[in-house]
Amino acid sequence: MKPKSTLYLLLISFFSSSLSAQTSITEKDYVITYNHDNIALTFDKSVDFRAFNSRSFEEKMIKVDSMKQFTYILTDVKPAEFITFQYSMLDDEYKEFKSATLAAPSASTGTMNVYFNHTVSTSVSQYQPAQNLGSTLDDKLVEYINACQNTLDIAIYNSYSPSSTTGIAGAINNAYNRGVQVRVIYDGSTGSQMISNLNPSIPRLASPDNSSYGIMHNKFVVFDADSSDPNLPWVWSGSTNWTAVQIDGPDKNNAIAIQDQALSQAYKIEFEEMWGSSGLNPDYTLSRFGPYKTNNTPHIFNISGKVVKNYFSPSDGVTSQIINVINSANSDIEIATMLITRDDIRDALINKYNSGLNIVQGVFDTQNPSGNDIPALKSAIGANKIVQYGGAGIMHHKFMLIDNFNAASDPIVLTGSHNWSTSAETRNDENTLIIHDKTIADQYYQAFHYLYLEAGGTLASADLSTNTKKVILYPNPTSGTVNFKVDGSLINARGNVTVFNVVGNKITERSFDDMRNSSIDLSNYPKGLYFLNITVGDLKYQAKVIRN
Repeated sequence: MKPKSTLYLLLISFFSSSLSAQTSITEKDYVITYNHDNIALTFDKSVDFRAFNSRSFEEKMIKVDSMKQFTYILTDVKPAEFITFQYSMLDDEYKEFKSATLAAPSASTGTMNVYFNHTVSTSVSQYQPAQNLGSTLDDKLVEYINACQNTLDIAIYNSYSPSSTTGIAGAINNAYNRGVQVRVIYDGSTGSQMISNLNPSIPRLASPDNSSYGIMHNKFVVFDADSSDPNLPWVWSGSTNWTAVQIDGPDKNNAIAIQDQALSQAYKIEFEEMWGSSGLNPDYTLSRFGPYKTNNTPHIFNISGKVVKNYFSPSDGVTSQIINVINSANSDIEIATMLITRDDIRDALINKYNSGLNIVQGVFDTQNPSGNDIPALKSAIGANKIVQYGGAGIMHHKFMLIDNFNAASDPIVLTGSHNWSTSAETRNDENTLIIHDKTIADQYYQAFHYLYLEAGGTLASADLSTNTKKVILYPNPTSGTVNFKVDGSLINARGNVTVFNVVGNKITERSFDDMRNSSIDLSNYPKGLYFLNITVGDLKYQAKVIRN
C-alpha cells in the first residue's frame, strides 16, 4: 500500500445509505475523514481550530471528539459545501495559523466518462473497455451542450466550427437561444475560428496577449454548476482543443467528463477569476490570468467515494503535485505526454526508477523543444522504455498512470491540459485532475498501451528479483506459457509458483522438483497482468507477467 503521506480511499459515497464505511484522506498535518453525516479532521497534536463556510463566512459548528484525540468534527455539513478551516499548533512559538479549504461531497452521481479520439487496446482491459470515439469526439461534446439547462461556462484555448448552425458553435448558439446563460473565455493569441461563429450577443473574453503572460491553455467546460438538481452539473476537461486535427485526428487526445456539483463549482470559481465577475459580462479591471491568479479553490474532493484532487496553473504548484504522484508509485508508472522540459520531474522519474521501480514507461511526442528531457530519460531508464511517438499528427496527451496493475496500491490517473513545462507551471492557465480510481486508470492504460507499442516501446514487466541468484521469466508478455530460467549455480532448485490476478485472488499454484526446466501455462486465464510469487530453494522472488 502507499505510505500514509499520500492520499488513499476506502470506497464509499459520503451521502450514501451505508453508515458503516468512510473515506479518509491523509494530508501533511491532518487526516480528513468523510463519515455519512459529518466530516472529521484529526491532527497529530493539539491545535487551535476554527472553520467557516468559504462563501458566506458563517462559522461552522465544531464538536471535539472525546473518543479520539486531536479530532474536530464538522456536524452541520451540506452537500457540495466549501469549508475553509484554520489551525495553529499550540506548541508553535509563533502560533501561526495555516488555512485550507475542503469540499464536502456532493449529492451527485459521481459518474466519470473517459473518451479518446484514437485506437485503444481494449484487449488489455481489466475492468471497463475504453471508448475510442474517433472523429466523433466533438459530437459527444455537443451532446453535453445540448443537455445543458441553465449555465454554460467555456474556457477553450483554440477552436474551430464549420458554421454558426452546425458543430460545437451551433450547439452553443442553440443553448443560448433556448435561454442558457453562456460565457466564453478563449486564448487571445490563437486563431480560435469558432469564436466568430458564435452569436454576437454571447459574452466572451480573450486572454491577454502580452509578454508577461503565457497562454490560456485550458480546454474545460462547466455545465449547470449551480443547479438545484445535483445531477445536472458536469465538468468536461482533458487535453483536446476544439480544432479539426485535435478532435478528428491525426492528433491523439483524451477528454473526461465528471458529474459532480462540488467539482463543477470549483471550476466555476476558476472561470470567474479569469472572467473577473460572477455576472454575465466580464469585468476587465478585476479579470486575472496566469501569474496574477490566486490559489482560491478546494483541491480535495470525495466524488462518490473516489478521491479526486484538482489544481489550476500557475497558482497551485502543479509540478510539485506531479512529483508527489510519481513518488507515490509502488509498482508501475506509465506516461503519455507531449513533452517534458522540467528537470525536477525528469529527476523524480529517474530517482524512482533507480530506487527499484522497474516499470517506468513513457511515450512522448517527436517534438523537440529547447530543454527537452527525453534524451536524459532514455539514457537513465532505457531507450526501449522511454519512446517517442512517430505516427501521424501530435501525441498531444498529458496523462500519467500510477500502479495501474496493482489494485491494492491505489491506482491513480493524472490528466488535464498541463504540459510538463515551465511555461505551464509559471505562466499559462491550465487545469489538472488527479483521480484515484482503478477503473479510470484501466481505461487510460488502454490508450497508453496502444500508443506505446505503436511507438516501439517494450512493455517492462519482467524480473523483479532482489536476490543475487535470479529467476528469469520469458517470454513476457506471453500468449500463455511462461518459462523459468534459474541461475545454474543454485544447488537446490526445488520450487513453487503461486499466481495472483490484479485484485489479489490466487488463481493457480504449482510445485516443481527442478525449476531449471519448468513453465506455467496461463492460456486459460483472461488477458491482463498477473503477479507471481516464486520460491526456489530458500530464496523468494516476485515478478509480474502480462498475458496478451
